[in-house]
Amino acid sequence: MGLSNCRKENILTDSSAKIEFSKDTIVFDTVFTTIGSTYERFTIHNPQNTTIFISNIRLGKGTASQFRINVDGVPGTTITDTEILPKDSVYVFVEVTIDPTSGLNPFVVEDDIFFTLNGNTSNVHLAAWGQDAYFHYNELVCGEIWNDDKPHVLYGVSAVGFPGIDSGCTLTINQGARIYAHSGAVLYVYKSKLIVNGTQSSKVVFQGDRREASFANEPGQWFGIRFAIAQNSKIEHAIIKNGTVGIYADTAFGGANSGDSIKLRNVESLNHSYASLLAQGAHINAENCMFSRSGNNSVALRLGGNYYFNHCTISNYWNHSARTTPALVLNNYYDGGTRPFDKAIFHNSIIYGNNDNEITLDTVPGPSVNYLFNHCLIKTDQPTNGKYVSIQKNVDPLFSSFSRMTISNTSSAIGAADNNFLLFLDIDENTRSNPADIGSFEYVP
Repeated sequence: MGLSNCRKENILTDSSAKIEFSKDTIVFDTVFTTIGSTYERFTIHNPQNTTIFISNIRLGKGTASQFRINVDGVPGTTITDTEILPKDSVYVFVEVTIDPTSGLNPFVVEDDIFFTLNGNTSNVHLAAWGQDAYFHYNELVCGEIWNDDKPHVLYGVSAVGFPGIDSGCTLTINQGARIYAHSGAVLYVYKSKLIVNGTQSSKVVFQGDRREASFANEPGQWFGIRFAIAQNSKIEHAIIKNGTVGIYADTAFGGANSGDSIKLRNVESLNHSYASLLAQGAHINAENCMFSRSGNNSVALRLGGNYYFNHCTISNYWNHSARTTPALVLNNYYDGGTRPFDKAIFHNSIIYGNNDNEITLDTVPGPSVNYLFNHCLIKTDQPTNGKYVSIQKNVDPLFSSFSRMTISNTSSAIGAADNNFLLFLDIDENTRSNPADIGSFEYVP
């Protein structure tokens, strides 16, 4: 009895007691080709000078979990009263058994181990690949070619070049490739090239990795494609959807006198929680592109830059929450100064949505703002000047589809384009009429 009382007095029961883990996330990055099992381990450390009892260690999904745990030699889905001596540690072994060829599994199988100490709960996250695919987990991608033989799954940061590690890299993604991104994942391009070679019949698709029907149009499932000083990149015939920012481009490679850092051809970027295209001081050439349905702006061109849009549709009929921001914004200043718009040219484009004003020129005097809207159909409650040439102002484009923003047979966009800037094929590679229709889609009877 005396020994027992002495032991209790030496156990730390204060709610301020902490435990430390050697890893806060356990990722099983073995790619199985048949039913397989593997294990990882980590330690729980007691940094205090007094013994602690972790009252409960459990798998979040319990017996339904595909993971199994063993704590200091004790297996189970729930383990109680684990003692750790002062400044000591215990091992936790985690095992997973998965059939990655099963199409019923999600791409990433996840769970958490929860630890309860003196009323406080902490956790270690578990993740394993659930299907046979190419998995890219916090890795440098340099000189690679991604094809369509298996899906590619992004987890964490997939970096085409990275500050302090590498630059001048190239990632080529060929037609038909399917890119599924896990929550928070980003395809990051630093002083490097991203070449996406989709075709009309075999597009490259970027989207979140949740494939349940309820997630088909759920924004914010992953971050997006992030260019940090893009180097002559190209994205052609691609669909980028359900992220935070579809394409986020920062700063032109080579400075103000360089050519287009990013060429976008026949790209659909839509259903993002912030923006479908966000550019800051970038150089972008976009033709036959659709930027649609975003929580803030469909297209945000900030901190100046050099932009050319022809036969594009920039629309916003966002319905996940209230939206007060315009479909298109041009901005030339930041907290520390200003940057010029060398050009922001819009030919033959639709800029429309369900707000009263869908274009904002958020600019200050000083740096040049060289912008032009030519033969565009726009919605705005602001005055228009000589920078707006042959426009249709506040004329409903009469979209026949709000998913792809195609136009109906009575749309005033039909035959209203400036054929001096004609693109002979539309986003779906339909032949344009003469005169052509405004927007990314030619009307097809």
